[in-house]
Amino acid sequence: MTLNESEKLRLMRTLQEDPAFLEQVRSLVLSDELRQLPERFAQFAASVTKFIAEQQQFNVNVTNFIAEQQEFNADQKQFNADQKQFNAEQKQFNAEQREFNAAVTHRLQRITDDLGDLKGHVAGRLARDRADDIAASLGCRIIAQLDGADLRELVRRQDDAADIPFGQRRSFYNADLVIQVRDPAGAEFYLAGEASYTADLRDVQRAQRNAEFLTKFTGLNATPLIISLRNDHAVDALIAQGVVRWFQFDQRDLQPE
Repeated sequence: MTLNESEKLRLMRTLQEDPAFLEQVRSLVLSDELRQLPERFAQFAASVTKFIAEQQQFNVNVTNFIAEQQEFNADQKQFNADQKQFNAEQKQFNAEQREFNAAVTHRLQRITDDLGDLKGHVAGRLARDRADDIAASLGCRIIAQLDGADLRELVRRQDDAADIPFGQRRSFYNADLVIQVRDPAGAEFYLAGEASYTADLRDVQRAQRNAEFLTKFTGLNATPLIISLRNDHAVDALIAQGVVRWFQFDQRDLQPE
């Protein structure tokens, strides 16, 4: 069926003036998909607009994150530099502290050694001052107390004196106490004493060596003697075995006057 121009004009007017009729015509001409297209497009446009807004916010967030990361990196770089400087200063401090500790340790050791030498001299002098008491404690009487000059003279009389190492001769001359004594039976012998606050094996060895020298040089027996306030375990064991005799200082003897 073909419409003439007049009918076309009436149809167009009716479509313009009657929305219900227009909708009926649309439903006949357009499929459901085409009629829903404007609404769907509007929804799509809204979704795109929301996505764009979210993307813009994401970009802002990324930009802020990058800025914050750059600031963090700068702070971290500064921290690393400060830490490196601190480590260098700590290393220098540790080196200086080790040097200081070594100096203090060396100084304390020197003080300890000096005190040990001083205490040794005090013990030796006290042993010589107490020579009569020492002899009496062993049931003997003093015949003579030998000093360094006497001991040197004993060595000079020996044909083989030069064969004795100089260090041993010097140690013998510096013996803390050498006395010639007589026991109740009338027998004469020597006491070779080494004095110390706390006696150790070195004191015993010096006393034994000096006793051997005295016997060799004089022909008389000689007894090694430890003169001390206390002894280490090794010395106590030798005293208990009778290897060496012991005279114990009184604590009051060692108090400064």
